[in-house]
Amino acid sequence: MKKFSFSLQKILEIKEQVLDNLKVEMGNLNRELSTVEQQIKNLKTEFKQLNDEFVEKCAVSVSVGEMTYYKMYMDNVLKQTEKKEEEKNIILKKIESKRHEIINANMEISSLEKLKENELEKYKKAFMKSEEIFIDEFVSNKSILNKYAM
Repeated sequence: MKKFSFSLQKILEIKEQVLDNLKVEMGNLNRELSTVEQQIKNLKTEFKQLNDEFVEKCAVSVSVGEMTYYKMYMDNVLKQTEKKEEEKNIILKKIESKRHEIINANMEISSLEKLKENELEKYKKAFMKSEEIFIDEFVSNKSILNKYAM
């Protein structure tokens, strides 16, 4: 009997390769998210330091020009923070989408592997049946040869 071969093996391999690529993409998105979160944290720290400095200067005395400078600078930092928050939300949506793609790819691979297991089980049964038939024929032929040999 010929060696077992799964007819959809190439498709299974391609699906596994696609899954690996999706996992790499997910890792890249997670790194990108971490970077953006760190940038947001840095901007919030910068804003807090600016605000503290502004309050300190206001307690002593501050010119209108300096006050305007601090307000504009703090507004700029807030706008940057908002942009980074929007960027973070976009990345989170991409991550969620990628997560669904990974789940679907895993389900497809699982169904193909289950199909492969079923085909392998059928192959094993057919192989055992052919071995059994071969042994029966061998024993029958041996007993017939023994009868004629006597």
